[in-house]
Amino acid sequence: MVRSLAFAVVGVAAAIAVWSHVLRDSDSAAACGTFGPYDFDTFESGDSVDYYTHVIRMASQGALVHEPFEAGGEVIDLTYQGLLSGPRGDRTTTPDPSLRVPPSIYMAIAWVEANWANASHSVPWGGVGPTLRSFDCGYGVGQVTTGMRNDAGVPTAKQALVGTNIGFNVAEGMRILADKWNQAPGLRPIAGNGDTEALEDWYYAIWSYNGFAFVNHPFNPNRDPLRNGGGIDMIYHCYDESAPSYVDIGGSIPLYGYGDYTYPERVYGCMRFPPSVSALRDPERHDAGLPMWSPVEFNMPFFHRSEVAASFDPVVWETCDIFIDGCAPMDFPTSFEDVEVVPHNDPLPPLDSVEAASVFGQPALLIEGPSSADLEILDDTGKSESVRVTVTNTGSWIGSYRILSSAPWLVARHPGQPSSVSLDAGIAIGAETEIVVIAEPRTTRQGYVAEIDVSLDWRQMGLGTQSGTITVQPLWGTGQALTINVDGTTEYEPPPEPTPTPTPIPTATTTSVQPTATATPEKFELHAPGIATGDSD
Repeated sequence: MVRSLAFAVVGVAAAIAVWSHVLRDSDSAAACGTFGPYDFDTFESGDSVDYYTHVIRMASQGALVHEPFEAGGEVIDLTYQGLLSGPRGDRTTTPDPSLRVPPSIYMAIAWVEANWANASHSVPWGGVGPTLRSFDCGYGVGQVTTGMRNDAGVPTAKQALVGTNIGFNVAEGMRILADKWNQAPGLRPIAGNGDTEALEDWYYAIWSYNGFAFVNHPFNPNRDPLRNGGGIDMIYHCYDESAPSYVDIGGSIPLYGYGDYTYPERVYGCMRFPPSVSALRDPERHDAGLPMWSPVEFNMPFFHRSEVAASFDPVVWETCDIFIDGCAPMDFPTSFEDVEVVPHNDPLPPLDSVEAASVFGQPALLIEGPSSADLEILDDTGKSESVRVTVTNTGSWIGSYRILSSAPWLVARHPGQPSSVSLDAGIAIGAETEIVVIAEPRTTRQGYVAEIDVSLDWRQMGLGTQSGTITVQPLWGTGQALTINVDGTTEYEPPPEPTPTPTPIPTATTTSVQPTATATPEKFELHAPGIATGDSD
């Protein structure tokens, strides 16, 4: 059971406009909101396989968050809404919370979305650092984009929790996947009999998690029809060399790579051919090279039957209207007993819901720093004076906080972070947890105390003295907020900023090389223009 917490509610005057970012480049703003992406911190569990499996299985049965709660003066609803069930014409009308999302599906989604990483790939397993973020502002292991736009300059309490704590990130991702399932029959076609336990019947919900668009249609002419490699099912090999679709062209390079497959083909493929645990961020992992879960059996759409093939005719796709009949002509059967083709259930049984308490712990945040500060820009390079704030978790596990600034020139970041970072929310971890500071040679410490430097951004200041406030507010965990009244002064004008070079919009492409955890601190998927990374509205 998720325990009840007494949250410190801090009043912030409505007349004060809160800002955490200056306006970012236009491409980022278009995808992420007026003020661009948020900068969040999170924890990357060193025992990621077991722990993330546990979190996903708990979330899939609605056992993580049982009721809405209050944080930062806001009501947060991350409860599992349940599922509709049944075929078109006999579909239930009220979601049933006792019906779970098959956890194996979301486990594969988390791999396809983020390689089971909640933090940037610069963060070692067992370490603390920036949350994994895609170019279109999908955050964390679920690459949650829905509801994560930054149009106010400061994150809502829900956005901060989803961006900093993997438990809340997965809970929200599971809610989004459940919503995709529940969009049928009104806004989506139905696979099979709409049986929530049948893996095959989740085909359209999986497709929709990445955007219900033609780029993910199995008969898209831009995709190679031979990408199954001679196998029965058209599925991604997930870099398992034993998979039929893994056609080695030499040097352990497959002919068809990640970008050659539709989103459902990737997810189902990684269910059947589990990825192996990587040692890229922790050379001492005891489970490196082992499969992350047992292979899962299922059937892909049985295109050998005319009634299935007809549902996937591109002409049907072009003429269907989800706003009229939910693309009913795309409904297709998943069971053909005459040829022994029947749906499969998830092999993972439900867990005891009492175990959910281990996901959130009992954090208690002690936030320390001055109540006021006079800060100056020191020279014509924009160097600023700063004051230090610390956030210590005197309780257990992970506590989350957010930062509220009343002006764009008043910023917060960790010591040593570049000026491009303006921390919006972060975490502090209890002393019972070992934190990896450096992966090799392995260097650890007990717990994580967040150190935050409050300083001035001269690019957003006028000459003279200005006044503002910055608040560090606990969200998940007990504790009192700290507000600092700041007078900021500068006698220096920053040089004019150069005209930015337009950034091209990412376009769909194919690749034969699996994106790796060392490739980029952002997400490494390839997507078509207009299709959201991760979940999509």
